[in-house]
Amino acid sequence: YSGRSANEGYKSSWWSSSKSVSAWEESVEAPPGLARQITTGKTVDPVVKCLTQILQEKDVQAKMDAEGYVSIQWLLKVKSALSWECGGNAKSLVSAIESQVGIQLDEAHRRVRLRSCCEQLLVEAKRLMQQLPFGVVPLSSFFGLPSLSQMQKCSELDAEGLLRKALTRDSELVIQGAFVAWQPRAEKLRKSVEQLFLEQDSQLHSKIQQSGDVPLTWIVGRYAEKLGLAHSNVRTSEALAEAVAGALQDSQVLRVDRHRLTVRKCRSPERAPEDPRSGETDRQEGGERRGGRAASQLRQLLDFYFEPFTLQHNRYLLDLILKRADAPQDKGPWRVEALQNCRFTWEDLQGLGRIQSALTKLQSRPDGMVELRDLKHLSCDDGQFHLRTKLEVRNFVHAENVSKDVAGAAVRYLTASREQQQEAPKGVVNVMSYAVAEMMTDQSPAGQQRLAKVKRQILVYRTDLICLQGLDANEKIGANLATSLVEEGYGLASSKVTGEANCILWDRRRWDRVREDVTCDALAVELKPYEDPETSIRVVCWRANVHNDSSRLFGAHEKVLVCTDLSSVGGAEAAGIVDELVGLPSVAEEVLGEEVAAHIPAPPGLSLDDCE
Repeated sequence: YSGRSANEGYKSSWWSSSKSVSAWEESVEAPPGLARQITTGKTVDPVVKCLTQILQEKDVQAKMDAEGYVSIQWLLKVKSALSWECGGNAKSLVSAIESQVGIQLDEAHRRVRLRSCCEQLLVEAKRLMQQLPFGVVPLSSFFGLPSLSQMQKCSELDAEGLLRKALTRDSELVIQGAFVAWQPRAEKLRKSVEQLFLEQDSQLHSKIQQSGDVPLTWIVGRYAEKLGLAHSNVRTSEALAEAVAGALQDSQVLRVDRHRLTVRKCRSPERAPEDPRSGETDRQEGGERRGGRAASQLRQLLDFYFEPFTLQHNRYLLDLILKRADAPQDKGPWRVEALQNCRFTWEDLQGLGRIQSALTKLQSRPDGMVELRDLKHLSCDDGQFHLRTKLEVRNFVHAENVSKDVAGAAVRYLTASREQQQEAPKGVVNVMSYAVAEMMTDQSPAGQQRLAKVKRQILVYRTDLICLQGLDANEKIGANLATSLVEEGYGLASSKVTGEANCILWDRRRWDRVREDVTCDALAVELKPYEDPETSIRVVCWRANVHNDSSRLFGAHEKVLVCTDLSSVGGAEAAGIVDELVGLPSVAEEVLGEEVAAHIPAPPGLSLDDCE
C-alpha cells in the first residue's frame, strides 16, 4: 500500500466500489499480476459451467450427503453431458475445479459441492491478497469482488458489513481497522486447531473419548494438510507439535500442556456411546431378521475377542481374567489348567461396547442365544462361558522386596483403560524392552502381520519408557511404527551407526528429556520426571557386543537403566562377559530368581539332533 488515503480513487485502491462489475472489468487499471486474474475471470471453463448447472438439479441434490457433497464418480457415471465435457476423466474435472471459486472440492474423498456466497467471497479475497505484494490491503479494495456484489442483492448489510462478517469466520485473514492482513502464523494455527475441536470428526472424537488429552503429535500427523503444516516424517512431528503448543498458549477454548505436548477442551466433552452406528442399525433392522443378524454379529465378535492374541492384548479381558481366575501358584503366567476353570457371564462381557450393542438387539428375541453355543474359542453352559482354547496368559509378578500396595498400584496404572487411568505411582518406572531387528527385515506377508502385532503388544499398556533395539526411525517400516507411537504421546530419540539401530521413547505426560548421547552401537537418553525434577535417570538402549566399548554411556550417573539385546553374545545368562554390564543387577533375576528363557532362530543347517 502506497500510503495514500483509502478514499482516493486511483490504483492504490485498485478499483472503485461505485462502478458495476462489468464497468470495473473493462475500465479499472489493476496492479501488475492481477491483470491475468481479471482476464481469466471473464471466461468460465465449460466443464465448471456444466458441473455448476448439474449440482443445482434436484436428482443430484437428492444424492448429496449431510455436508452437501456428491461423488465425482457418480456424477461422471450418471451425467453424460459432464462426462463428455471432461472426456470421462476425473483428473480433468478435478483440474478444472481447482482454478474456480464456485465449487468446493474434497480431493481426499473425490467429491464436490457448491460453495456458498460467503465461501466464494473468502476464496476471492485470498486470491486477491496472494496477487498483491503488500500484505496489508484496504477494505475498500475488496468491494468490487463479484461474490460480494451477489451477496449484497440478498442482504440488508452494506459491502463493508458483509465483508467484515465473512472475514471474521476465516482463520487466515484478519481485519485490522480499515485494512485486511494475513493472520500471524500462530494465530492462524490457534484458530485452525480450535476449529478442529469444534467440528470433531470421528477420529478426533474417538481420541478425545479415550482420555480427554490428545497428543499434539497425533493432531499434526492426522491434520497436517488441514492446518497448513509441512509434515514429512516422525522427526518433524515433535517440532510441529511444539509450534502448535505455542500457538495454543492463549486459547480460550483449549488447554495445552507445553511440556507433555497434549491438548484438551476446557470443558470435558460428554462421553458418547462406544459404537454410535449401532443405534442407526438397530432402527433399520426389525423382527426376526434383526435378531438373526445380531446373533451372527455376536458370534463373530466372541470369536474375535477370544482369539488368543486378541485376548492377551485386550486390557478389559485381561482385567476380567485377573478378577475371575485364581492367582497362579508359581511366579509366571496363568497356566492352561487355571484358565479352564475361569467362567464369564453375559454381564461380564457387556463391558465390551460392541458386544453390548449386539446383546441389546437380541433382547427382543429370547432364542437368540441358542445359536451361540458352537463358538471357536468358548464353550457355553447355562449362560456361562469358559475357554476351550488352551493357552497361557501373562501375569504381573512383583518382587519380594516390594510391598504389595506399591506393586498393586503399579499394576492398576498399567492395566487401567485410558478413561480410568489416574496419575502414575510416584517413584515407579514402567519399562518395555523389545528386540525388533529381525522383524524390520522381514518383508513377507507373515512378517508384516507380525509387525502389526508388535504395535499392539507395545501399546497394550501405557508404559513410561520403551526401548526398541533394531528399530530405525528413518527407514520406511521403522518410521511407520515410530510415528504411531509418537502420535500416542511419546517422545522419541533414535540412532543408527555402523548398522546398529536403536530407539528410545518416553511418555511425555510424565518425563522430560535432558540430553541424549550416541555411540557406534548404543543410544542413551537422560530423563527427569515432572513429579521430581531434582532427580534423573539415564536410559540406555543397546545391542550388546563384546567388541565395542560403550562404557562412557554407563558411567558418571547414579541411576542407569539398560535395555539390551543379548542374542549376539549367547543370551541373558552370558551378560557377565560384557564389561559394561558388570555390576548391574538383572531385573528378571531380582523378580523371578532366574533369567527368562526366550526362543531364538536356529543357525542355518543346525538341527535338533545337533543340539542334543
